[in-house]
This record gives sequence, C-alpha cells and structure tokens, in this order.
Amino acid sequence: MQFTTLLFASFATYACVAAAPAKGKAAATATSGTTIVMKEVGGIAGNECLTFRNNGEMVDAACVNTSADRQVTPSTIGGENVLLVQRTFTAGFRPDLVGVQACVGFNGTDFLAMSCNDSAFQAVSLQNNILTSGSACQSGHDSKAQLTVDTAGKTCVAVTTTNVTPSTT
Repeated sequence: MQFTTLLFASFATYACVAAAPAKGKAAATATSGTTIVMKEVGGIAGNECLTFRNNGEMVDAACVNTSADRQVTPSTIGGENVLLVQRTFTAGFRPDLVGVQACVGFNGTDFLAMSCNDSAFQAVSLQNNILTSGSACQSGHDSKAQLTVDTAGKTCVAVTTTNVTPSTT
C-alpha cells in the first residue's frame, strides 16, 4: 500500500513539473489586444515613431501607421504583459525570428525584437505610456535615432499611441 501511494505521489509531482511553463513562455498562449503605433514624446522631429530595423533593433523613424514594422500589439502571454511585434523578419538578418512570434524584449542593454519563446526573453510592456521591463525604461534615443534604455529607470520618456489596423507589409 505504501509503495502505491509513493508511486502515485511521484507521478503527480512529475505531472506538475512537466506542465510548468518554460522560461520564454514556450508553453503559453498569447491573447491579443488592439494593434498600435507608438510615437516617442520629444522624439526626432518627423521621425518620432518607434520602428524595428531588419536586425530587430528599435529606432525612431517616420510615422507610417500602415507599415508592419511600426506596429505592436499589447498582449499577455501566461498572464505577463508583452508587446507582440507585427513585422516579419528574414533569415538574412534575423534567422532566429523567422516563423516565430516576436515580442519586444530586453537583453539587459536594449529593447529589441526577440522570440517570445527565447530562453533569455525578458518582456517589455507599455505601463502608463512608458516602455518598461522590470526597473528599466526607454530613456529616449541616441544620435543615430536608436532607442536608449535607462536600466535604473530614473530617466524615462513617454510615448503616445495610435490604434491601427494590423498590417503584414
């Protein structure tokens, strides 16, 4: 009788561990909201909308609301707030993002497009119109229009959002 109880408890423990979502949310399902374009308050005049380069880096660029590389969709994955990236990526620039859902992630230095399932994925979300990940926040942009991040979260810039129809181009 004790052996059977022990065996059952072992299987129950295994099932709980096996069902736990993997880091990077590989086992989770995304739920989506309204697709938006974000415009940096105080951004580069005429180029203040946030966009994704072919390599996944985020920069300020002209506001083209119908362009997928400017669009993100606030969502949740496994209960965590994320920003789904609308654009697609090619093998010549980001082979790790071909055929996968990209999210805005934080690599410890920059906010950029990453696979939502990447084991190193740290979600970036929009909180009170500020891009944040933990204590880090978008702090503006550099002389090349690339987004800058304040890892301490002391100097943050806001964005405004425009609701758009999701695009694939």
